[in-house]
Amino acid sequence: MTNGTSVSRDPVHGSPALTGPDRRIVGALLAHPRATVAALATAAGVTSPTASRRLAALLARGDVRVTGVLDREWARAGLTVWLRVRCAPGHSRDVARQIASWDEAGYVAVTGGELDCAAQVAVRNARELLGVTHHRLRSMTGVVTGDALRVLRRFATPHGWTAGILAPQETARLRTGRWDAWDEGREPRGVSLDEVDARLVDALVADGRLSWRELGERAAVAPATAGRRVEALMRRGPLRVRAVVDPALVGRPVVALVWLRVLPSRLEVAGRTLAAHPDVLSVAATTGQHNLCGEIAVADDEALYRFLTSDVGSIPGVAAVEVTDGLEVIKRAARIFGSPLDHDDVPPLP
Repeated sequence: MTNGTSVSRDPVHGSPALTGPDRRIVGALLAHPRATVAALATAAGVTSPTASRRLAALLARGDVRVTGVLDREWARAGLTVWLRVRCAPGHSRDVARQIASWDEAGYVAVTGGELDCAAQVAVRNARELLGVTHHRLRSMTGVVTGDALRVLRRFATPHGWTAGILAPQETARLRTGRWDAWDEGREPRGVSLDEVDARLVDALVADGRLSWRELGERAAVAPATAGRRVEALMRRGPLRVRAVVDPALVGRPVVALVWLRVLPSRLEVAGRTLAAHPDVLSVAATTGQHNLCGEIAVADDEALYRFLTSDVGSIPGVAAVEVTDGLEVIKRAARIFGSPLDHDDVPPLP
């Protein structure tokens, strides 16, 4: 027990994992990031004051972060692409950190296998995508090759990932209180934001659990107005709220990116099948040679093996699978993390 938080340590990966009420509070936040303290207490099996103290500690340490996300695809205001980058020896982390510094980059990882870096980037249009791939990326020191896979349809995003912590009925009960979309079932539509909306979104990006009073103060409007506007933005689709946690903290230290080639006639079924799997954080149909791409997080290498052989292997139409280890996730949900590879006892990446 450290600072009131229960942790266990994975013997192979050395990753601390939350246990007990802290783990269940995080599970509840994944299901409903703005859940009330009373709802978190019920999920964790503790009193409300205890849940409030534990939540404050989790947030203060950065074990979990709740953030608002302005979804460009929901608002029909841009494109999302996966960048696959190969680097010269010794440049992987430098390249990844440079990409992570881009405002357009929401996810960046140093990877193993055929790739050295993978990133998900949001751009406004094809011209901006051309600037990213043909100018910024190719002019970067250490980049050997890079290609972009444009996302055509998202089947799952981390907004819906719950890590399997709570029972399905508990997750469903928490989700009934959400206004924003946690799944990808709604049809995107264009939405314009005025200055007040923009200030509210900026405030929620910084802290997704701000009260209506706090949001009203930051946007210079009444609390009731802040609540009404935020609800409208969430229900219409462009504003989503997400709990961000390192998968290792919830017992899933093995992160991998999967790149599949699927027969076009089987693509929809394959995407929906993977989206329903508890190990899958995200999966999307894309352009390019790999037409179904995503991120998974599992407990150990044996679980990764079972996922590839049993789960992916049983999906009709999968012609080929490429797996790249997420050796270091540098940026997730537009947040740059401190490096777990900066310790003296860990050799530098090649």
